[in-house]
Amino acid sequence: MGTHLQLPNGNFAYTRREPVGVVGGIGAWNYPYQMASWKTSPAIACGNTIVFKPSPLTPLTAVMLAEVYSQVGLPDGVFNVIQGQGQTGSLLSSHPDVDKMTFTGSVSTGQKIMTACAKGIKHITLELGGKSPLILFADCDLDNAVKGAMMANFMTQGQVCSNGTRVFVHKSILEPFLAKLVERTKKMKIGDPFAEDTMVGATISKEQAEKVLRYVDIAKKEGARVLFGGERVTLSDPKFSGGHYLSPCILTQCHDDMTVVKEEVFGSVMSVLTFSDEDEVIRRANDSVFGLAGGVFTNDLARAHRVVAQMEAGSIYINNYNVYPVGVPFGGYKMSGLGRENARESIDHYTQVKSVYVETNDVDCPY
Repeated sequence: MGTHLQLPNGNFAYTRREPVGVVGGIGAWNYPYQMASWKTSPAIACGNTIVFKPSPLTPLTAVMLAEVYSQVGLPDGVFNVIQGQGQTGSLLSSHPDVDKMTFTGSVSTGQKIMTACAKGIKHITLELGGKSPLILFADCDLDNAVKGAMMANFMTQGQVCSNGTRVFVHKSILEPFLAKLVERTKKMKIGDPFAEDTMVGATISKEQAEKVLRYVDIAKKEGARVLFGGERVTLSDPKFSGGHYLSPCILTQCHDDMTVVKEEVFGSVMSVLTFSDEDEVIRRANDSVFGLAGGVFTNDLARAHRVVAQMEAGSIYINNYNVYPVGVPFGGYKMSGLGRENARESIDHYTQVKSVYVETNDVDCPY
């Protein structure tokens, strides 16, 4: 992965990409196995060792991945799993033998990790929160736009950092869009996550479910209308009594300065806003401290490319949403993070560059 540069008089230089050393990784609870694999794969492929701490809410999948690595012959000590709460992550981030940190989670925790890394001048990759915009232009395929909006909000109970929770709908298609959206959302089955026809499972915890419902209540107090959902659901089977089930929520009559429009909810809460023209919606879409993702639905590809070029986000979708091919880099702008995961770009963050100059002639010395 190095480079070669031919220089005058037969001299040349080249670069080597070498491991950074020991990597510390901290994952969130919403995609625990994926995060463990996204972080460990490039780290190990680039010759590093890694110490990984999963979320205490999802502690098992990282251990399962470690077992897989061991079974295929990865030497002991290359991938290490530690368990614990926030203090464990703090100790990992500040440990003098850790050369790089990679973290997925909240902005507030990411700031603490970045502060710890600054003291030790460590490499760092951060994938943090989002409040991403999804723009539906008047000429879009409405059925696909409805499906895209649902993928951008309701997948995994809305617990997805890249979700397009600010759905900007051109005012000329608002009514048919909402009608189709409500019709499809009502059909989403809430229930047993092991059942093939279940579309909505439980929220990760009681605390997270209560947080989501608080945002819905605040939205109503600030003038939003709950078009559908946003309520607790009690399943008939008593074996699910310990779960925290919420119906996917559609909010209308939203405006840009509402709390639910500005802050990351991390639940199935879609805020629908309207717009009139392209310049307006681009300005409003970018009016956020976050910049993780975004999406555009339109049949005018010239417009699509023109708009995405102006959107301040790291991952943009045209006529789809929340698709993660492993060969495509993923990461954010602004407070949504630093660096990229996946693809060729991830190698840059798990290696350091050594430059080598090669002289093929006698040394030219004026002394």
